[in-house]
Amino acid sequence: MKERSALFVIEGDRFRPTELTRGGWDDEHQHGSPPSGLLARAVDSVPTAVPMQVVRFTVDLFRAVPLTPLTVETVVRRDGKRIQVVDAFLHAEGLEVGRVSALKIRTAELPFQPLALEWNAPPPPDEVPLLDWNESFGDRGRVARFHHDAVEIRSVDQSFAIPGPGLSWMRLLVPVIAGEEPSPFVLLATLADLSNGNSQSINPREWIFVNPDITLYAHRLPVGEWVGMRSVARQHQTGIGMADTLVFDEHGPLGRINQAQLLDHRT
Repeated sequence: MKERSALFVIEGDRFRPTELTRGGWDDEHQHGSPPSGLLARAVDSVPTAVPMQVVRFTVDLFRAVPLTPLTVETVVRRDGKRIQVVDAFLHAEGLEVGRVSALKIRTAELPFQPLALEWNAPPPPDEVPLLDWNESFGDRGRVARFHHDAVEIRSVDQSFAIPGPGLSWMRLLVPVIAGEEPSPFVLLATLADLSNGNSQSINPREWIFVNPDITLYAHRLPVGEWVGMRSVARQHQTGIGMADTLVFDEHGPLGRINQAQLLDHRT
C-alpha cells in the first residue's frame, strides 16, 4: 500500500520509512533529507536546562540508508546552562548508517541593534515558477521520491535543471513523523540536504554527486513554511566537489550549509 502522508511512521522504538523517503540516486535507498530530519528530531527532543537553539548540526552518512525501519539513539556529551552538545546515531538492520553531532546555545534577549548588512532579497515564493522534475529529468518510472513528492521547489533561475549557481525556495509538504508537526529546526534540517542539487557544474543525467555529509549553521530559525537557498557547487576532476549554500527565509538570511561531494559516473 502506498503511503504519502508522512516520511516516517513510528512502530514501537523504530521508524518505518514511507515511499516518500526514496532518493534519486538509487530506488532502494533514501534521500539524505529524511534521515537528517529524523536525527534532527532526536537532537531537538533532548531536554535542556534553559531555552536553547541548535546552532550547528553536522550529519555524516556512512552508508546509503535503506528503505527499512530505522532506530535512533542519542548521547549528551556536554550539558550546561550555556551550551549542550548532543550526538545521535542512526541504525538500519543492525548497522550504524549515520550519525550527527549537534551544538546548542542558550537563547536570550540582548539589548543591542545588529549592524544592517546588505541583503538582495529574491522574489517571494508565490512569484517563482514551480520546478518541473519530469521536464528536466524524465519521470524515471514515476515511483515516489522525496524531492518529487514530499517537497515543493520553486526555482528562481532553473536551479536543479541547468548548470551554475542556484537560487530556490522550498517547503516540506508532509510531516517528518506521521501525526507530528515538525519544529522550525526539524523543518530546516530536513530541507538542508536539498542544497546539494540546487547548484551543479556537471550533468546529473551522466554523473552523480552524492554528499556523505551535511553541516548546517543557523543563527536563527526559519519563520513560516518556506526556506530559501542560494547555492554554489564547485565540482572537480579529482572526483570531489563541495556545495556552499546561504540559507534564508522571507525575513532574510538565517544560516549556511556546506556539503562535501563524491562524484562518479551514473550507472
